[in-house]
Amino acid sequence: MQREYCVLERAASNDHPLLGWDQSGSAFYKGKPVHVSEPVRLRLAEPVPPKPVMVDHHSLPKPVLSPRLKEALEPVPLHRVQWVPADVRVAEGDVRRYWLLHVHNELRCMNRQESVFKLSPSGLTLLSLERLVLDESVLSRMPLDERRIFVLAESPSTCLFHQSVVDRVMSLTPPAEGLRFIPVPDWNDSAGFR
Repeated sequence: MQREYCVLERAASNDHPLLGWDQSGSAFYKGKPVHVSEPVRLRLAEPVPPKPVMVDHHSLPKPVLSPRLKEALEPVPLHRVQWVPADVRVAEGDVRRYWLLHVHNELRCMNRQESVFKLSPSGLTLLSLERLVLDESVLSRMPLDERRIFVLAESPSTCLFHQSVVDRVMSLTPPAEGLRFIPVPDWNDSAGFR
């Protein structure tokens, strides 16, 4: 089951901009559904590339996906996942519609005995995660519909995707740009910088 999951990272390209909030984003970091009446406002984050290339996935660090990725994934039952419209201000007069993938499906499924990690002095916060091993007994007790996409409760910035979702994204023609799915056995919290 460990090999059935990947972590989504941004592609290693200096031309693909990171995104930042153009409003308060605090509601998206509380592990529960959000209620929005209009698209959230995002912008390109510093440092902005000289010629930014807008692709299918940008990192907020929450996943922000293109309309075609939303269209590909929307038919898949995703437990405790919201598609939130996001208007990304690329330049003056250039605002593009994307979709923030708000995952509030937190699963406590890190195998603490086999994972390699450092905790804060309080023991409440994960400071680093050098090797992630999932607790397969926790995952195997859950139906697939409840664990296709989830965030690791021990490290909420770590979003995991089941291979069935990865395959759906990777089968797009032309191929999706701006993302990398790294299998859990090959991933650590510095993988985004490699």
